[in-house]
Amino acid sequence: MIIIYACFSGTHAAVIAAALHAGFLNPSQLPAWDELKKLPHFDCPEGKGGMRYIGHTLAGHAVYTAAVGHDGEAALLSVKTFLTALGREQREVLWLDVSRRVSFLWRAGAFCRRYPFLAWLGRLLLQGSLGRDYNVLVDLVKEACRQELNEVKYCRRNQL
Repeated sequence: MIIIYACFSGTHAAVIAAALHAGFLNPSQLPAWDELKKLPHFDCPEGKGGMRYIGHTLAGHAVYTAAVGHDGEAALLSVKTFLTALGREQREVLWLDVSRRVSFLWRAGAFCRRYPFLAWLGRLLLQGSLGRDYNVLVDLVKEACRQELNEVKYCRRNQL
């Protein structure tokens, strides 16, 4: 199984969620901005499409982020189509669209970070909404961990 956290640029909310899932961040403690800046791919200008590897879960599953722009549904459909073409099952990928979970201020901040003349405003918006949105991301990751655990149990039952 691979786990993919998707958002518009794949460099903000998706990175935080993926880092939580991989165990790089403490879910019970709000990280400082400097701590987030140390995460791979966080707030980097490279977020213009594609997937980026973040790490592995305790169960050994790979965790990625995906930059999906304005059309996360089309990106998800592409992944599903690709899996079908390879003869693989869709449950082998856990796709989580993070952009639908974070606040408007978070999304506006991430948008502004893409433009050098608005980067300062984007950073302020992201930092200002981090306190509210961090708990939303923690809850999303907890649900994803439950789904991951259920899938591991399903695979073990069917291998016996």
